[in-house]
This record gives sequence, C-alpha cells and structure tokens, in this order.
Amino acid sequence: MITETAKNLSSNGHIEQSINTGKKGEENFRLACKLNNLQCVEATDKENIRHVDFYVLGLGVDVKGYKNAHKEGFIIVEFRNVNGYAGSCSEKSNADLLAFQFEDYFLIVRKDELLNYCRKEVKNEYVAEFKECYKKLYTRKNRKDLMTKLHVSDLKTFNFIWKLKF
Repeated sequence: MITETAKNLSSNGHIEQSINTGKKGEENFRLACKLNNLQCVEATDKENIRHVDFYVLGLGVDVKGYKNAHKEGFIIVEFRNVNGYAGSCSEKSNADLLAFQFEDYFLIVRKDELLNYCRKEVKNEYVAEFKECYKKLYTRKNRKDLMTKLHVSDLKTFNFIWKLKF
C-alpha cells in the first residue's frame, strides 16, 4: 500500500512500478503458500498499514516483492518508511515474519531476529547513495525513510530462516 505522501514524492512511473512489485510479490506469496499446502489469510487494510499482508500458521507476514537488490543477493531492511513512520523492520511493526521474494522462492525470517541482528551489525553511519548502504544507514533525498542493505549470506547465522519455493 502506497500513501499519498509517497505518491507526491515519486514519479508516476516509479509509483506504478512500486505498486506492481508489491502486488506481484503478494500474488507469488499466495502461490507459494498454495503450492506448499499452507493456509494463507489476507490481512485487513488496517493490518496492512501495520506491515502485515498475510497470516500463515497464525503469524503475521510482511511480503517484500522482487526488487533489483534481491536479484543481486541483497535484501533491503526498512526501519522507517517514506513518511518517517515505523518501517517493516521496527518494533512498532506488527509483522512476525518478513518474506523477501527472490526469483523462485521467498526467504522468510523473524522480524525480531532481523532487527536484533541489525542493531548489532549495522553501523550507525549514514551514506549518501543506496549502493553504499551495505550494513550502513541510508535515507533517500527528500524522504523520511531509513534503511540498510544486507546480503542473504549475512542471515546464515539466524536461528530461523525459511525458504518457501514457488
């Protein structure tokens, strides 16, 4: 779901691409659940604002569509959204799990475990360009978001990591 403020900050083409990436990711997540015999219940609009797209096994899941960074083996971890509110990987997010789409699977991790990892491993150093934000903090120009980039290999020490194929 993209807010009006976010729409005003982006070109129409970028907004359309972001919406399509999210919708396609959610469609693929539904498919992955179906193929793996998992019941997938869609969240309400109100729950969606709090970063829950679906419920699987009673856990709230925030789905992250297939982004260019994912094609290079990275995930984008959002601490604050474009409006400066709680991001998907924040204490205020209601998601239990974050599902990052890759070419033919979702990499699913516990939000709390990812947040704790970031608190330990991400430097409190801001960079000016997205390409420089590996384990560093980045905010896009004229926005209030805050994110970092991690490589999937960074997650190998996690206690819980689930590869859901589709």
